[in-house]
Amino acid sequence: MSRTPSPVRDALGVAVAWLLLSDACYAVMRVTTRMTAEVAPLPWAQIAAFRFLVGALVPLGAALLRGTSLRVNDTRNAWLRSLFGTGGGLALFYALGTHALPVGDATTLYSTAPLWVALLAAPILGESVGRTVWIAVAMGFVGVATLLHQGFSSVGPTGLIVLAGACSYAIAILRVRRMSANESSEAIGLHMSLTAGVVLLILALPDLRPIPREAWPPLILSALSGGLGQAVFARAYAHGAASRLAAFSYAGVLFTYLLEVALFGRVPAAHQFIGAGLIVAAGVMVSVAASRRSNRVA
Repeated sequence: MSRTPSPVRDALGVAVAWLLLSDACYAVMRVTTRMTAEVAPLPWAQIAAFRFLVGALVPLGAALLRGTSLRVNDTRNAWLRSLFGTGGGLALFYALGTHALPVGDATTLYSTAPLWVALLAAPILGESVGRTVWIAVAMGFVGVATLLHQGFSSVGPTGLIVLAGACSYAIAILRVRRMSANESSEAIGLHMSLTAGVVLLILALPDLRPIPREAWPPLILSALSGGLGQAVFARAYAHGAASRLAAFSYAGVLFTYLLEVALFGRVPAAHQFIGAGLIVAAGVMVSVAASRRSNRVA
């Protein structure tokens, strides 16, 4: 006897498929950013500015094809989202454009953003935080300490910078919650990309260098995959509730480690496996708790 398909289940399946595609795009962006830094002596801020300014063509093109308005109505939250998102992008690309952290480790530390969201949701949005979330947050930061192995001194300030960037990105996510009902994803994405691109270009101006020929392929791939990932990410959350999708976003950590092994031959050590596993498990616990809370409210 065949079972009747569930519209809710089908929508969730579509959303997960979009989200996994987004994770794959972001993984390509991170690895090609590091690849650019290894083949050409370009400043990290110049690499990041190129990614955001060229990546802005993706939401712009999507809006033109779909006939979507690029006008932002909630300018206050748009600027807050873009500026805090720029802070997150600045920290991540600083880590990717240097060699203080492996790409997978930088990605994992940046993936603590949902833990910061859980901590900041109470003071910013007035949402309650349960015991499970506090346990998950504690587990996540044990994972951070394990991932960095010998402590922050072994990698300089980069680990702290990436964690601060994850916190900044978490605040940007909270701003998006206030905007998503009245703004198009293309308008939000274009505003963010242009803001980050201009800020990073200004930072890069003192050391701006000509782009050598060998750096163009990974630079363009990083920009387009990042822009596509941002657009697909918005499409995923248009099909499914955020609380149900958050756990799947950690597939990007796995994709990034796999690409790093395939392209650079860097196999993670035991402490990296354990630390990343604790952080991912903590993030999944937070997302499951949020999903159950939203179901009870519904």
